[in-house]
Amino acid sequence: MKDKPWLPYVLPFGLYMGFLLLQSRLPDDSLTWMYPIRALTIAGSLWYFRRSYAELLPTHWRGVGMWTFAIAIGIFAIVIWIGIDPYYPKLNYLMTQFSRWLGSLMGQPPPASPIAAPAPFDPTTISSLAGRYAFIAFRIFGAAVVVAFMEEIFWRGFIIRWLIKEDFQSVPVGAFTWSSFLITVAFFGLEHDQWLAGLICGALYNWLYYRTKSIPACVIAHATSNAALAAYVLYTGDWKFW
Repeated sequence: MKDKPWLPYVLPFGLYMGFLLLQSRLPDDSLTWMYPIRALTIAGSLWYFRRSYAELLPTHWRGVGMWTFAIAIGIFAIVIWIGIDPYYPKLNYLMTQFSRWLGSLMGQPPPASPIAAPAPFDPTTISSLAGRYAFIAFRIFGAAVVVAFMEEIFWRGFIIRWLIKEDFQSVPVGAFTWSSFLITVAFFGLEHDQWLAGLICGALYNWLYYRTKSIPACVIAHATSNAALAAYVLYTGDWKFW
């Protein structure tokens, strides 16, 4: 990987985005088999490249204080994510409204009725009990482990340093510039339908990154947020967060 040091950091995220694009073109019930394939494929790529992530060496995971601080940030982030959810329009809605406005400028007639947001997938509708529990297990594993590693390796391990210098591995973890901070926060937010919550959480994870100078701290916080959200969803049945 010496000639392409960025590949281990970018490919897992690229696979993730590719699966999302493919999933958007398939029927809703495809999620029951697509999600496990997605989680295992991305997990496999992370495992394959595991020796490329010098930032994640076992020695970097030590420290009770770091773990405690990261977990606290992760919980705080997801409390905000859930708490502000009713109070702002989501990205899919804004994009739909923008598309309708653009169409009206071009003389296209508006749709007869407002476009309803797609209903969230409810795994309790899976008829097989074993299939239902298997899907939920993969969903938790995918969010709390796979996504936490994949996104932090991409955003805080690669992008935030690459924006400072193309030879990103020469940039110390925790190096700060306003441009790299703002760009990563903006794109992290726009990656999520809950864009405002994404912006806030992206800023919190970036702050944690600067404060601890640790990618593992960001992984722990992100994993905590996603695990806490999974617990909330399973407890309340509010599937829109999944």
